[in-house]
Amino acid sequence: MKILIPTADYPPIEGGISTVALEVARMLTTKGHEITVLAPYFPDTGPFDEAEPYEVHRYAGYRLGWLRFFPMLFTALPLMRRAELILCINIAYAGVMARIAGSLSRTPYVVFAYGYEFLKFKGVWPVSALLRSVYRHARLTVAISDFTRSQLAEFGAAPDGIVTIHPGASLSTPLSRECLAATRDKFALGNDRVILAVGRFVPRKGHLTFVRALPRILEAFPDTVLVLVGQGPAMSDVAKEANALGVRDNVLLPGCLPPDDVAALYECCEIFALPTGTDSDGQVEGFGLVFTEAHAHGKPVVAGHSGGVTEAVLDGETGLIVEPNDPDALAEAILSLMNDPERARRLGENGRRRVEEELNWETFTERLLGALEDCP
Repeated sequence: MKILIPTADYPPIEGGISTVALEVARMLTTKGHEITVLAPYFPDTGPFDEAEPYEVHRYAGYRLGWLRFFPMLFTALPLMRRAELILCINIAYAGVMARIAGSLSRTPYVVFAYGYEFLKFKGVWPVSALLRSVYRHARLTVAISDFTRSQLAEFGAAPDGIVTIHPGASLSTPLSRECLAATRDKFALGNDRVILAVGRFVPRKGHLTFVRALPRILEAFPDTVLVLVGQGPAMSDVAKEANALGVRDNVLLPGCLPPDDVAALYECCEIFALPTGTDSDGQVEGFGLVFTEAHAHGKPVVAGHSGGVTEAVLDGETGLIVEPNDPDALAEAILSLMNDPERARRLGENGRRRVEEELNWETFTERLLGALEDCP
């Protein structure tokens, strides 16, 4: 099948949606489909694109905000004419574009749904009406969690046109002792006990809660270092809070890192934790792909109760769920795992097994293709 995947999120852009676009394109190619990806243009992406096993077209104007829709549409039009199916990674751009194309050429399309990208328009007419039209005319809408599916139904999408397919991760290859030692040297970790978080620095990710939990953790384990990978508007607040609490020397803020460095830090960490919550505008986690990535490395996870996170992390089985904005609850959960290595190991192994059996990109793609076959 000739499949076009238009997206506003694709490497070098980081984040869960970008990962979905990349991994689905790769997996569909391995299953014999002819894939074309339409992604934003950035300098020096040529070598990356050429290394992928499918065709990549880039459109200009990414930094134009919502106006990027127009260069994306103009670049997509000739690609749509030869596509048999359009996979819309983002509804506000690709979904609207596919709806327009579908009304002209009847090319079927699939829309992916995460959560906030439609919820933020719930009370904004006529945008909400436009998005509902996109969902209702889609051949299929793929929700990344049952939470997202329920929110979509409340938003006005037809429930019988929505299927939940949890996203996945790629299983890690254990690193040698030499590689782990090199990573510790690179980030000056020494023999410290590492707690890792990976995510954009926005309030709902809970970085401030994490820093506020650290003094209690350091009372029991003074050789602990908190590694917070990522960037975002809340990063300076996190650094200021760490200074105010006197724990800045135990908080590492390396910014955004190449995938190999992130993978190495997953391997080096003892626990992965991100106390996700809800932003002031109601934004929550649709699923939490980083938790699945931590599971792929066999790490126990501590996560905040937010949106679809309880579908990514099974409380007491693959990790621990805590209430957001509660430093004491977070510290208690982390300390319970640091004080019980056997339990931590068991949770990590359960998480990795879940990735092997269920939360991986091959299973995600097979379920997507199966759902398409079941569509009328």
